[in-house]
Amino acid sequence: MEGTASAVSSIEDLSGWKLNNLDYPTFRITLLAKIMDRLTIRQFTDKGDLTYAEWRVLSRLGTLPEGGTVGHVAELAWVDRAEVSRAAAALELRGLTSRRENVQDRRKPILFLTPVGRKLYFTNLAERSAFHEALLVDLTDAERALLDTLLLRVGQRLLDIFRDSTRAPD
Repeated sequence: MEGTASAVSSIEDLSGWKLNNLDYPTFRITLLAKIMDRLTIRQFTDKGDLTYAEWRVLSRLGTLPEGGTVGHVAELAWVDRAEVSRAAAALELRGLTSRRENVQDRRKPILFLTPVGRKLYFTNLAERSAFHEALLVDLTDAERALLDTLLLRVGQRLLDIFRDSTRAPD
């Protein structure tokens, strides 16, 4: 595994990686997610065309050709509806998204990308894809597949725990 030795020898540089009583791979997933968030926020701030919250909305709507409600976008991004509503309003003011009536529930309009929003989505998608590829460059295809499989298993367990915690008591 090329690159592993250099990563291991500099692990001391990754503040918080090895802490007493918090020596769990799942704790490290959280740490990595926080670092990725900080880098992403910095990249969006430096570029100046979107906030991270706006990217979350834009990127989810980019995967929904027919658009989606605030609730649907919030569910896909695992964020609260208020964050999606604020970001969607800002995107709409800039002409990147629009809304249309939802015939199934008039209280919940369907948000969708405008042509300008779709263009910005694809531009940012290419940049975000390059970022994530750079993170995985030292992994073989087999290692990437294994990582994805393992993360999926942890994710399924986490979802089970989440669902159990939100069930009404008997």
